[in-house]
Amino acid sequence: RGAAQMAPHEAKVGSEGKHPAPAEEEHDEPMWKPGDRVFALWAGNGCFYPATVADVQREQRSLMVTWDDADGSHRTVSFDQVMEPGEETVAWSMAKIDRRASVRDTDNKGRCLFTNEACEPGQVVFVEKPTLVSLPSLSQKLWDHLQSLHEAQPLNLGTVTFHFAALMSQFELDPMSIDVIMDKFVPDPDEEPSEDVVRILQSIQDNMPEILSEHPVDPRRLQRLVSAWRYNSFGHHKEDGLVLYNRISMCAHSCDPTCCWSYGDGDAFVLRARVALKKGDELTISYLQDEDLLKSTAIRQQKLHNWRFTCQCTRCNLRVDTGRGFRCRRCRIGIFYACTVGGLEPCWACNSTPLQEDVQMLLHLEEEYVLRVENLDKFDAADVETVYQAAIDIFERHWILYVMDTMLWEAYRQKNLPDAMEHQRRRIEFHEHYYGRPTFILAWCHEELGDCVLSQFPHRKWQYIQEFQRAYQMLAILCGNHHQYTASPYNKLFAASNPNGSADNGTAGAANVNSA
Repeated sequence: RGAAQMAPHEAKVGSEGKHPAPAEEEHDEPMWKPGDRVFALWAGNGCFYPATVADVQREQRSLMVTWDDADGSHRTVSFDQVMEPGEETVAWSMAKIDRRASVRDTDNKGRCLFTNEACEPGQVVFVEKPTLVSLPSLSQKLWDHLQSLHEAQPLNLGTVTFHFAALMSQFELDPMSIDVIMDKFVPDPDEEPSEDVVRILQSIQDNMPEILSEHPVDPRRLQRLVSAWRYNSFGHHKEDGLVLYNRISMCAHSCDPTCCWSYGDGDAFVLRARVALKKGDELTISYLQDEDLLKSTAIRQQKLHNWRFTCQCTRCNLRVDTGRGFRCRRCRIGIFYACTVGGLEPCWACNSTPLQEDVQMLLHLEEEYVLRVENLDKFDAADVETVYQAAIDIFERHWILYVMDTMLWEAYRQKNLPDAMEHQRRRIEFHEHYYGRPTFILAWCHEELGDCVLSQFPHRKWQYIQEFQRAYQMLAILCGNHHQYTASPYNKLFAASNPNGSADNGTAGAANVNSA
C-alpha cells in the first residue's frame, strides 16, 4: 500500500510558553461527520493513512472511510483506530492521555506506566506536552552566570543544565506544575543540599540578589528539583537544554523497549508502540541511545548505573550474550558465545568446549580490544583497518566489530563505495542478529545501503527496492508514515517503483511493492 499519498511535514520545535496550561476535558465520543479529513488505520498492514469520512456508524463506533489512494479494502474502521490530522504531533489533553495509559505501582520498580488499550506497532500511544522546556533563553543572564561559575570551578554534575532547569522550575512554573516535578523519582528524597546548590545560591545572592528577592528559594527544595531533573529529563533535541514531561517520566527503561518516541509540535513527546501491545502491557522506553543497545549486556548495565539501577529486562537476564562472539579455536567455523556470568558456551558448529586457558586468554583479549576500540580515531581509517583485520581472527558477531564496521563505513562511503557497502552489510547483519527490533540506526542502514546499490548496481532493482522498503516500514513504526524521516525512503521507493512518475501508476506501484 502506498503511504506517501500524504504530504510529509517536519515536526515543529521550540517551547511555546512558560508553563503548560491546564488540561481541557474532551468529549467522550468523537464528533466526526462525513467529509472530515482523518488518519485511519488500514488493516492490511496496521499503518495509518489519510482518508475522508464517508459515513459515521455511531452504534457500531466505527467509520466508513474513503482512502486517498482510492483503495477499496478495509474501509470500515473503529473509532479508536482513527486520528485527527494533527493528532500524531499535537499534544493531547491529560484527560485523553489518562484514558490511554495509567500509572501503577509495581513490586520491584516503583511506579510505572501501562497501556489501557491494545496498540499496533507504530500506533501513537499518546502525545504529551512538556511540563517545562528549560533553555538558556529563559534567562540568558542567569545561564551565563552559572556557566561562569562552572568555568571557574566545575560543578560535580559536569554541567549547569540541571541546576539551571531546577531554578527555572522555581521561577517559571505555577505551584501545581512544580509539584509535578517534585513528585518524580529521585534516589534520595531526603537529600541534603549539595555543595553546588549552596555555592550557586550564595553566588546568586551576592551577584543577582533581585532574582532571589522576587523568588525566594529553599536549598533543600532546590536540591530535590535538581535531582528530579537529573533522573527524569531528556536532553533538548535542538538546543543546549532539557525537557521534562509528566507521564513520560513514569516510563521504565528496557533494553528491549515496548515503545519508541519522537518529537512533535512544541516539543511534544510522541510515544508509539514499537511492538504489538495488549491491554495492560507495560510501556517502556530505552534510556540509552540506539547504538548502546547494540553493545554487550555488561556495558549497557554499566551505562545505566547513571540512573542508579541495575537493568533486569529480558535481554539483560539472558544467560548468553550473543553480542560477544569468539571464533572457535578448534574448527574456526563456529562461535563461542560469552555467558553473562563468566565463561564461554560450547561452539555452535563443532560443539567443542573451549579449554579453560583459552577462555581466560580470549576474555583477556576482549578487554584489551574493547579499550583499543574505545580509543580509536574514527578519522584514521588505516589504524581502524589494522585493528579490524586483527580482531576478525579472534571475534565473530561481536559488538566491537560492529563499532569498527561503522567507522569504516563512514570512512569509505565517499571514496571506496564497494568496501563501504560490505561494512554496511555487516552492520545490518550484526544488528539483526543481536537486536532485531526496528531502530533508527537499522532503518537508516537499509536506506543507505539502498542508495549504494542504486548507485553501483542500478540493474539490481529488486535489491535497492527491498532496502528502501525495509527502511520505510521501520521508520513508519518508529516515527509515523508521514514524518520527514519516513518520507525519504518512501520517495526513493516510489521513484524506483514508478520511473515514469505518473500519479496513477504511483499508487498502484507502491501498493504492489509494499504487498510483495
